[in-house]
Amino acid sequence: MVYIGLASPSPSQANSREYQQQVIDAEIKSLEGSIRALKLRRNALTPISSLPTEVITTIFSFLLPVAPSPFTILGERPDHLSWLRVAHVCHHWREIALNQPLFWSHVDFTVLTSAGAAGVLALAKAVPLYLEARVSIGRWDDARFSAFQKELQARVSHICHLAISADHFHLRKTLEELHSPAPTLEYFLLSNDGTIPSRVFVPDTLFDGTTPRLSHLELQKCDISWKSPLLKGLKYLEIHIPSRDARPSLSDWLDALDEMPQLKMLDLHSASPIAPPGALFPSGVERTVTLASLEHLNISGSARDCGLALAHLLLPALTRLYFTTTSFSLDGSDVQEVLPYVARHAHGPQDAQPLQSVFVRNDRRCADMLAWTQPNIDVKSYNLVTFFEAMVFARVAFSVTNEDWAPETHAEIFEAAMTALPIDSLVTLTSQVCTSSPHTQSWLRQAPRWPLLQRVHLATHAARGFTDMVLEDSGVRECPLLPSLTNLVLVDIALSARRTLRLCDALMKRVEQGVPLETLDLRTCFATSRTIELLEEIVVDVLGPEKTVQEWAQIRVIWDSVARDLFVEDDLDSSGPFGEEEDYDEDDPDTGNDHETWDNWNSDGYDEGETDYW
Repeated sequence: MVYIGLASPSPSQANSREYQQQVIDAEIKSLEGSIRALKLRRNALTPISSLPTEVITTIFSFLLPVAPSPFTILGERPDHLSWLRVAHVCHHWREIALNQPLFWSHVDFTVLTSAGAAGVLALAKAVPLYLEARVSIGRWDDARFSAFQKELQARVSHICHLAISADHFHLRKTLEELHSPAPTLEYFLLSNDGTIPSRVFVPDTLFDGTTPRLSHLELQKCDISWKSPLLKGLKYLEIHIPSRDARPSLSDWLDALDEMPQLKMLDLHSASPIAPPGALFPSGVERTVTLASLEHLNISGSARDCGLALAHLLLPALTRLYFTTTSFSLDGSDVQEVLPYVARHAHGPQDAQPLQSVFVRNDRRCADMLAWTQPNIDVKSYNLVTFFEAMVFARVAFSVTNEDWAPETHAEIFEAAMTALPIDSLVTLTSQVCTSSPHTQSWLRQAPRWPLLQRVHLATHAARGFTDMVLEDSGVRECPLLPSLTNLVLVDIALSARRTLRLCDALMKRVEQGVPLETLDLRTCFATSRTIELLEEIVVDVLGPEKTVQEWAQIRVIWDSVARDLFVEDDLDSSGPFGEEEDYDEDDPDTGNDHETWDNWNSDGYDEGETDYW
């Protein structure tokens, strides 16, 4: 057997190969240098390279994120380094970027290493700085925190924007070291993100009490004295959930507001003065403060605390009022006591238009109302996301919470709020009230105030009260209720035979009164083709459901099949997607359930022998 192998290179041969590789590498580097030089010369000949550096710098500046706004929506945090893409285009642009300190003024210590933050700050030199930091437990060691503190202390004199979120320990340590004046500071945010219920107090000596340009102050779970020099001359003030001991007395609070004549936005969450037990409204109001520039007021807390604050304010420029309160009275009397002060700030001479759109909704623990000065504002869904989106542009947002209220109390609060608010020019009403208590009398009391109401959106229980109101309306052609109403939208209602025929009776009465409906929108409802035929005989334009009864029946078969596969029989929810119980209960002796109704209602119409309509 013969073995053939490669001989190992001799030391001289290995050295020779290594030398040859070094020569080639050197030649490659030389060629790369030549290529770079040629590229630079070529790029210099492009038309854009003929622009002066100052012009290119100005163009680059449009890529910088705008200064933070007090109305910035959650989740819209800007990326302050996204503009750096232009520095990767060519050598000339990179040199411009590196030599413009303003481009490096935004530093987020959360995403940069200590060395990276130091490098960026070195490029920023002495321009006004926008600094942010979220000090996370477990991610920041002592060395990183110390480096952050040193950078902060060294640059206090030219910080314009400072936002710090940390646990109470690191937040206290940071504030203890900030002794120097902050002559350029305009925006200051402190957030206590610790899980331990320990408070952070903002000392009066912070920044040596010298912040002449500070206009926006936001404190989250931090305490501050309302005599602090930081509170003087502010335009935007937000204080979220301080400790009870840090809540101001009424006199200190009013004195502090007197020192903020340019205040445009005031956001207080459980941070206003505490109403003393037994305080009476309005006899207890001896002093008021006028905030002539305030446009946006967001206040939350107990009903009496919020009422105390509103009772002592005059707000001639207010265009947004967000009132979120907790009731501690089973009958809602504490809320009704302060409603006149909510109404006083809900509309005024500063508003170009009256309140024209209203949305009301409730669940087991909360009752909400929104009002706009624009007509035809539709809120088609009442989940939290769409509710907060709609609230952003509302003139008035009223929300009250009490987990122990009975449905009747919800109804009384809504009627009291509707009565108090100046909504005589109402054009659009959306009601998604989820309670079985009747609203007929409330409709009858409120409807005479709404001669301009044109469009109504109603969910199941609100629709019942509306229908009963129309049937009980004693007005004839000369004075019917809601004379301008032309558009009715029913939302997520199963139009059984009884409901359909009762709705037909109500719509026919509108015809007899000379105020017929022009449009009936049933696109989200559940109805048969016969239902649509009956309604089309009364209303000119009926927008039918997106799915027919037959299509829903097919879906129900699939639902039942899947449910039987997943659950034992005793666990099945008999309501399913179509098992909504009829909202007309034992108060109506002719009431059955919807299961009976649908069994007697086929695709071609209703059983002629059925006399139990509703």
